[in-house]
Amino acid sequence: MRLDFKIAQIGLILVCVPLAFELIFIGIYNYLVQQADAEIKYQSSVKDIVYTASSINTFATQMAANVGGYSLTHSESFLNKFLENDAKCIQAFDQLDQQLQDDPEHLAMAKEGRKYGMLGSRLLHDLCDSISRGAGGRDMIAGPGKLVRVKRIIEDLTKSLRTIIKDYLVAAEESPKREAQIRKYLEVVLVFGVSFNILLAIFLAILFGKTITSKIKTIMENTVRVPKGLPLNQPMEGSDELVQLDHIFHSMVDELNDSRKMQQYLIAMVSHDLRSPLTSLQGMLTLLSVGALGELPEKAQAKVELAEADLTRLIKLTNDLLDTERLASGKLDLKILSASMEELIDSALDSVRSFADQHKIKLKAETVPIEVEMDPSRILQVLCNFLTNAIKYAPEGSLVIARCEKDGDFVRASIIDQGRGVPKDKQQVIFEKFQQVEEADAQVLGGKGLGLAICKSIVEQHGGTLGVISENGKGSTFWFRIPIAHQ
Repeated sequence: MRLDFKIAQIGLILVCVPLAFELIFIGIYNYLVQQADAEIKYQSSVKDIVYTASSINTFATQMAANVGGYSLTHSESFLNKFLENDAKCIQAFDQLDQQLQDDPEHLAMAKEGRKYGMLGSRLLHDLCDSISRGAGGRDMIAGPGKLVRVKRIIEDLTKSLRTIIKDYLVAAEESPKREAQIRKYLEVVLVFGVSFNILLAIFLAILFGKTITSKIKTIMENTVRVPKGLPLNQPMEGSDELVQLDHIFHSMVDELNDSRKMQQYLIAMVSHDLRSPLTSLQGMLTLLSVGALGELPEKAQAKVELAEADLTRLIKLTNDLLDTERLASGKLDLKILSASMEELIDSALDSVRSFADQHKIKLKAETVPIEVEMDPSRILQVLCNFLTNAIKYAPEGSLVIARCEKDGDFVRASIIDQGRGVPKDKQQVIFEKFQQVEEADAQVLGGKGLGLAICKSIVEQHGGTLGVISENGKGSTFWFRIPIAHQ
């Protein structure tokens, strides 16, 4: 499944989707909390209803007892208690109606109970009136008169209220169970909601992270392929920023390849159309210089030799440029042979000896016999470059040492001079193209800062490393290290 979202959209999804589910879980949790609160309130209301219904029964019974006591004693205290209980009974009925307003079934029972209660209250009031007028007495209480009817009415009232009390007592037993069940649901929703939200966030992060990482990995792989000259991965599909970056990168590489083709064409042109005529011209100047075409006047001889030296530098610069571009593009083929590093150093010293004599520099070899698998001509080029630089920058009468030694599975070659040294901030830079220790060196001592860059490329193509050990004013040791057995 390909997820074609922009990075901003992915960020919005990572925030909004977990947030939406979190709001849902909060809503569910809030609903269950409200249900639990409702159950708690319901339990409280059940207790109130049971208490009120029981109170009505108590008040009705006390009213009958108060009338009985009043008929026997004619005491005003019984009459007052009767009236007080009657008022409380009416108030309790009102309270019960209010409590049962959301329960039509039991409210009807309560109204029926109120009807019995009002009927019994009227009969008891009639009895009290009769007793107050002197018409009542012991015979009235003992006979099957109004008190007997009151007793039956109280029984009917109690029967109606007992049904309400019984139903609500059953509900009171069930309500805590429902409350416990709701609280259990709350715990489940809380645990599940938090866990689900965490897992959802992790899932989305992995899903989108994998997609983004895959695209970044493809782009990084392409950046590695470019300098190696390998074909790029297929352009990615989609419209997000990384896909756009990949398309831009492909376009850039296409333009770079076009530039490389033009560069190769230029190298070929320089090689054929520039170097060949320069070489022919150098040959002609050499013939003139040695008198092969006749003796030249002294001034003419000096001019020819000067022109020959300038032409030699131009040819060397052209060769250095060609070598630099070939090495950078990986077009330089190494011819690996087994050769003696000791003999190669002797050959390098012989190559620069006349140059050393001109600068009055002594040369010395400190070598051991070591057979190395390498391209002898290219390693000789590195040695000659190191030696030439050492001779140019060394003071007259000083010594330049060429040394080689075995270093584990490697051979280490070093050129040691007593020159001005290389500052620490330049010891890495000088191995890059067109870099020298001082800008004035190009005018005073010649060179364009390509030699060490070429040496670096040659050594690295052999699987080795190179560097310089130096202190300013205390000479330098330029060294390289390559495997004895070519990898």
